[in-house]
Amino acid sequence: MKNTNLLLTIAIISLTVMSCDNPVNTNQFTLLSSTETGVEFNNQLIENNDMNYFTYPYIYMGGGVSVGDINNDDLDDIFFTGNMVENRLYLNKGNLQFEDITFSSSISGDKRWYTGSTMIDINNDGYLDIYVSVAGLDGNKKNQLFINNKDNTFTEKAEEYGIADLGNSVQATFFDYDKDGDLDLYVANYPMTPFDAPHSYYYYKMQNQDDFETDNLYRNDGSSFKIVTKEAGLRNYGLSLSATVGDLNNDSYPDIYISNDFSSPDFMYLNNKDGTFSEVVKESTNHTSFYGMGVDIADINNDNLLDYIQVDMDAKDNRRSKANMASMNPDLFWSTVNYGFHYQYMHNTLQINRTINGNKPFFSNISRLSGISSTDWSWGPLLADLDNDGWKDLFISNGTRREINNKDFFNELKLRPMARDSFLYYTEKIPSEPIANFTFRNNSDLTFTDVSEDWGLNQANFSNGSTYADLDNDGDLELIVNNIDQEAQIYRNNSVNNYLKVRLIGSDLNPNAIGTRIYVETANNSQMQELTLSRGFQSSVSTYLNFGLGNESQVKSVKVIWPNGNYQVIENVNANTTLKLDIDNSQIQNSDQPENQTNLYFENKKIVEHRHIENEFNDYNKEVLLPHENSKLGPGVVTGDLNSDGLEDFVVGGAINQPTSFYFQNSSGSFIKKSYPFSISHSKYEDMDMIIEDFDKDGDPDLYIVSGGNEFDPNSPNLKDRVYINDGRGNFKYSPNSLPNNYSSGMRVSSEDFDKDGDIDLFVGGRVVPGTYPMPADSYLLINESTKNEIRFVNADSSIFPFKDIGLVTSSVWLDYNNDNWKDLVVVGEWTPIKFFKNQNGKFSEDKSMIDEDSTRGWWYDIVAEDFDKDGDIDLVLGNLGNNYKYQTNGEETFDIFYNDFDLNNSGDIVLSYFNDGEQFPLRGRQCSSDQIPAIKTKFKDYDAFSIATLEDVYTKNALDNSLHYYVKNFSSIYLENTGNSFIINELPVLAQLSAVNKILKKDIDGDGFLDIIVSGNMFNSEVETPRNDASVGVLLKFDPASGFNAVTTKESGLFLNGDIKDMEFININENEYILSAKNNDLIEFTRIK
Repeated sequence: MKNTNLLLTIAIISLTVMSCDNPVNTNQFTLLSSTETGVEFNNQLIENNDMNYFTYPYIYMGGGVSVGDINNDDLDDIFFTGNMVENRLYLNKGNLQFEDITFSSSISGDKRWYTGSTMIDINNDGYLDIYVSVAGLDGNKKNQLFINNKDNTFTEKAEEYGIADLGNSVQATFFDYDKDGDLDLYVANYPMTPFDAPHSYYYYKMQNQDDFETDNLYRNDGSSFKIVTKEAGLRNYGLSLSATVGDLNNDSYPDIYISNDFSSPDFMYLNNKDGTFSEVVKESTNHTSFYGMGVDIADINNDNLLDYIQVDMDAKDNRRSKANMASMNPDLFWSTVNYGFHYQYMHNTLQINRTINGNKPFFSNISRLSGISSTDWSWGPLLADLDNDGWKDLFISNGTRREINNKDFFNELKLRPMARDSFLYYTEKIPSEPIANFTFRNNSDLTFTDVSEDWGLNQANFSNGSTYADLDNDGDLELIVNNIDQEAQIYRNNSVNNYLKVRLIGSDLNPNAIGTRIYVETANNSQMQELTLSRGFQSSVSTYLNFGLGNESQVKSVKVIWPNGNYQVIENVNANTTLKLDIDNSQIQNSDQPENQTNLYFENKKIVEHRHIENEFNDYNKEVLLPHENSKLGPGVVTGDLNSDGLEDFVVGGAINQPTSFYFQNSSGSFIKKSYPFSISHSKYEDMDMIIEDFDKDGDPDLYIVSGGNEFDPNSPNLKDRVYINDGRGNFKYSPNSLPNNYSSGMRVSSEDFDKDGDIDLFVGGRVVPGTYPMPADSYLLINESTKNEIRFVNADSSIFPFKDIGLVTSSVWLDYNNDNWKDLVVVGEWTPIKFFKNQNGKFSEDKSMIDEDSTRGWWYDIVAEDFDKDGDIDLVLGNLGNNYKYQTNGEETFDIFYNDFDLNNSGDIVLSYFNDGEQFPLRGRQCSSDQIPAIKTKFKDYDAFSIATLEDVYTKNALDNSLHYYVKNFSSIYLENTGNSFIINELPVLAQLSAVNKILKKDIDGDGFLDIIVSGNMFNSEVETPRNDASVGVLLKFDPASGFNAVTTKESGLFLNGDIKDMEFININENEYILSAKNNDLIEFTRIK
């Protein structure tokens, strides 16, 4: 190794300035014509009776494109694959002009159906070779390897190298999985499988795959490659559409993500560092895409953790969504889950890396919040900094040559007998509609903006493979797209921002240093990239790495972690330069340096193993279009010293047929579960919330439990709340006569002596009338009239609290918001505004002066009160649905629900609506809507007619006007700052908007004198066409008097509260403070506060 103290060789390439003769272009990109570039490749499909959709359903998957410098002239060249046409190789001559050298290079291929391609220096001679994947209906399916002869010609040698894979291959990727210094090969195969194959077929094949059906891992043994798929734990069966490599858990070993089509589950293979892999996708994600297409892996939020994007085929446009896209029926969905294939939803998933638990990463899908969830029939995502501002943007190629999911066409086709000689005729009748690719600019806050049109990338195509490269060496990335039945496209990038370009010189066995990580730090930003070539769909990128710098003129430092673990650091690098970095100038790291986690605030501990067990009940049997199940909203939990021994105990609610559970702490910090005579008989109730207070003022806490659920008939006795009297030693006795007969399905209870008579009164929020969502259940203010001998509550009459029908109440809080020394009440709920009830000497009136009530209509789930800013008045924090759900609002474009007997059959019907391009449409499609109201199929004869029908077209203005109607204007969780006369709305940080916030706790975590908050939630009970709200792992929000609440990342705080958390409380165990989290249908969790 060379002396590490030698100066590094830095090749400075001058910034290319566009000629003054070039016209000014206001777009980020300019589409260049084939006349300008010389690139005339067209992946033309020639359909006939033998080759068409009905004989080969994968005919429209298209071809790929790879870039790389094949002749070492510092200009990236382009290779396109063709399905029914020759492959083409274009030599870059400079100035974005190319020469077609296909014929002279002997790389056109033969009659095989070529798919993906990757450029790689497989024989380590300093020249890029090309590996090409092969699929097709029949014929020769061996993959090919074209070895570079160093004279712009190639020789095919796949069999000689032992990598002529026989599977139906889509893509391949090269990486050093065993860290022996040379590059190994993973081949992704898509075995031909009937589109209607049942889950039992997939399950069987996953246990019994043939050799040509599995993906394959080839180990590089020097002179040739050897299949080691089985030994590595990678033998599988999946409809693999991409295999992408990246170090997902920051252990320096490359991992693999396999994106699989249809119900076959994705595979996330973590490298075990011993030549084997472990599959962890269900442990590391809460859900994936259903029709998983291409994937790209990159750090999208500049936190030095790799994230990934997986695309699917959910349409953004209302018409295309309802006319073409397959609906997710419940039977298919739950069969997928029950076979162990994970939770899969038909939308793009943008999975951000939250933390590393042990050696496993955990990802949260934020595609809805990011605004990139729905990009139609998508193939290839690419994460790259397209405008050189220092943040990775997103390009998605999409389109299908024929609409093979068009519901009307294929429904009609089912009625017609089809002979083989009519296949071509019917293929040509399948509707066809080109659509534009999507481009999103990274806003640097986990959100993206669609800039397809603004950036000049909105041409309608049938695009498949795509890649990026700095083709003209001016420091920005061009885009190259392979289309079906249309010339390939090259988009010139017109960026004016600064950049840094990096060229790596690796070891003898890995000349391009595949697997290297580079960290670039500037005054205002830090970035990380990892060199992996196969990205997106059937395509590969250049060996150069580009870093956008925005307006920054200097890079503070460039840190390189080479594949062998060595590192080097370069400081004070000028912008608009190219660094050539050589592994021979690197240094050996002393040892693996794990990130310092001593300052984490939280850690999860195993204390008590208790599982909430949700009872089986299908809410949708009666309420077909219910947005989510109301039978799965528990449990609640409460903590406190129940037996007067100075130790904190806890009670956790049960679902129907599960008793309420009482746990008492002993001196060792362990817990003993205690049962009571009422335990079994009271398991008929659904426990929602609970509170402990000394209702009878005898010096010990009594227990109040809210009963709820959606399983019962309205006014069922099982909906009555319960009071349990404590004898002071933790012996509870049910008191059946303590409460009035309020048979209301409740949600939450809050306590306060509102009338100043010295005892604790209660407000109980009613959630929903069972089976009639969104009809609200009655809410009650309960006045305490207890004596020493009896606990007794009565309903406040209308002169005190004239508000039974408040809405679908989810939470409430008592506070003196107007500083008049009387505790007021604030109530929130689903579809409700924030409601203020002013206490005037023990009597309540609704106060609408504190806030613009209409703007606060949301799906609220919790509320807490505190003088957070210490200005002498009480502020509020409220948890909402969040901004990462299918349901969205935008200014005046609301999300609405209408409830009416629309078809006059003496049964209420639910209609949800949303806005798309300024018009209001039914949320659900024709099939789901007609399941509720069969007459819809008569009114709208086909899917096409329904796809363009507005809300009023379907349900009529008169019926809608006479409906129970709620709407939402705001799904954001917020901080309401009390100014004395009113409240100012402040959205909580974006990390608090990733999912529903069901519970908020307050505590000064960092000891700065200001109360911070801990929020948690999620909502797993959504209907199956709506991806469940599962991206939260909890978040610590520190309060700063100057800036309000600021989020602390999971990596920095250690807070990891995953699951469907419904309630949360503090509890002291062995003189340590913990958070106790109660989850629906899951184990409770204890989190120690350090």
